[in-house]
Parts: sequence; structure tokens; C-alpha cells
Amino acid sequence: AERVSNLSDAGSRIGLKGSEDLGNGTAVIYNLEWAFDGMENGEAGSGTAGGFKNRLAYMGLTNADFGTFTAGRQWNPFYQTIVEDTVADDFNGSNVITSASQRAMTATLAAAPALSNADAKFSRVGKVIAYTTPEFAGFQANAAVMMDADLYETNSRKNADLSTINAKYSYDVTADGQLFAKLGYIQGKVSDGSQINAGQVMKKSSKVWGLYLGYLSDSVKVTATYADGNQSNLYGQSGPKAKSKGWDLGASYSFGPNYFSTVRANYGQNELKVEGDKDKVKSWAVGFEQKLSTRTRAWVEYGQEKYHNNADKPKNNVISVGMRHDF
Repeated sequence: AERVSNLSDAGSRIGLKGSEDLGNGTAVIYNLEWAFDGMENGEAGSGTAGGFKNRLAYMGLTNADFGTFTAGRQWNPFYQTIVEDTVADDFNGSNVITSASQRAMTATLAAAPALSNADAKFSRVGKVIAYTTPEFAGFQANAAVMMDADLYETNSRKNADLSTINAKYSYDVTADGQLFAKLGYIQGKVSDGSQINAGQVMKKSSKVWGLYLGYLSDSVKVTATYADGNQSNLYGQSGPKAKSKGWDLGASYSFGPNYFSTVRANYGQNELKVEGDKDKVKSWAVGFEQKLSTRTRAWVEYGQEKYHNNADKPKNNVISVGMRHDF
């Protein structure tokens, strides 16, 4: 197989975030964030993507008694249920490991024909209105709906394209340790982009539920997630149905002064079934992180993804060595 060498940006962002107090415990909140490639040559015809990419752009109202309403491009609440607070999400290299639970969500919502087409998408979603309840005795819930008239080439649908509802609960078990549990559900009418005939795009109904369990403390973190989804056809269209599932198990240990040194490992597995054909991916990663200050850290990480039940059975290996500063 062909081998190449390449330096890449693990994830640079710039943005604005703030709030304005309106009185009576209510405030306006806003968050604008763009991603950019700091390694880009910037030369014409270089083949790089170039420019800034919109990550977040939302505004809302928050109140300690009534909760938070937001509208715009924001974090997918279901993604936050199955990925946020996990060991897999703590890896610094953006291409070292992909959450298997998120891959299951992507394969279902994007109607992906194979797991190789199910990259880590739907982390953020646009054209969304969301509501998050206040936290009460460790319990909190949220719901969101997306309506996008541009989702299909020919869109005659009147209802929501995606909707999700999620809940989480945290419980203090030690002075610095908490048990977390999160449960979520997301459904949508999606498309894999294939044409049935001129001007008509295949549409599918997708449903995914997910679960997160974790123990978090200053020194130890153990997390487990699971996502299970299925696709079916809409409007009497004929096409393959699919089932997708994925799970992750990760652990990390922090030590030294202020717990600035951390070792972590994560293993995940995916399975996608389409009309009897099964596609499987096994992924794992290990890494060491050293904080140089509260806002600066360096790391070395290694990850591997291995595809099964494919004709060529590809295997991807990634080594990430880098440094990050937040300001």
C-alpha cells in the first residue's frame, strides 16, 4: 500500500463568546466560532480546502429558573449525550480516533452505505432551535428540532428534518468523583443523495438511541457509550434498509502536580448491516498528555482503525505529536 508523510493541523479555532445581563436573572448569550487550518500553504492551486469553516453561530436567552433557549448552528444535543465527557473525546489529535458511537449515529442519519462513508458528522447542526432545562438535584434535560428547506434537491416536506430529546443525571460519590448517566434519542428524515429518477432523491427515516455511563474524578476517568440506529424507506420508495450500532470503552489516569500528566486509552467497535451485508470497524487509541500550564498542553498519541468484511480490509494508522494553547 502507498505510504505518505504529512503535517496537519489538529484543530484551530477562533471566535467570540459572551453574554449580556438583562436583569431579573435573565441574560442574552451568544457564541460565534470558526475553524481554520493553520498548516495551510495558502497558494493558488495547492489543493487545500482554504478559508474559515463555520462551527458555531447561535444566540439565546438563559435564566436560572426557566432554562436556556438557543437558535442557530449549535452542538447537536444527541452528540453531547454519546460523545461529550468521554475518553474518546479527550484525545487531542482530531484524526487519532473517531467515537464508534458517533459513527453509528452518522451512518444512520446520513444513510451511509458503508462505514467508510460514516465520518464523525452531525457534531454540530444548523437551523436548530433548542431548549435546556435548569439543573435540578443532578438532573437536566434538553430537546432540539432542525428544519432545513435545503436538505433535499426537491423538498416538499413540512415537518422537522431532525428532532432529539436527551437527559442526564450526575451523582457525587466521593469528594472529587461523580457518576454520570446520559440517555438520548434522535430521529430524522434524511437522504443518502442517491437519485430515484430525475429530480427525486431517495429519502429515509432514521432513528437512533444512545446511552452514556461514566465515572469522573481528578485522577480517574472511565466511560462507556452505546448507540443503536436503523433506517427505513419513506413514501413507498424501494431501497435497502440498514441497522447500525457502535460502542466505546475508555479509561484515563491523571497524576503528578495538579494532575497535569495523563495517560488514556479507548477502544470502539462499529457494525453496519445493509440487506445481509455486514461492515465492521474496530478502532483503538492510546496517548500521553502533559499540561505545561492550565491553557497549554503537549501530547503524543497513536490510533488505529481496521475495517473488516470489506474486499481489501484497509487499516489506518495515525501518530499525533503536537501542542495546543487556548487563549
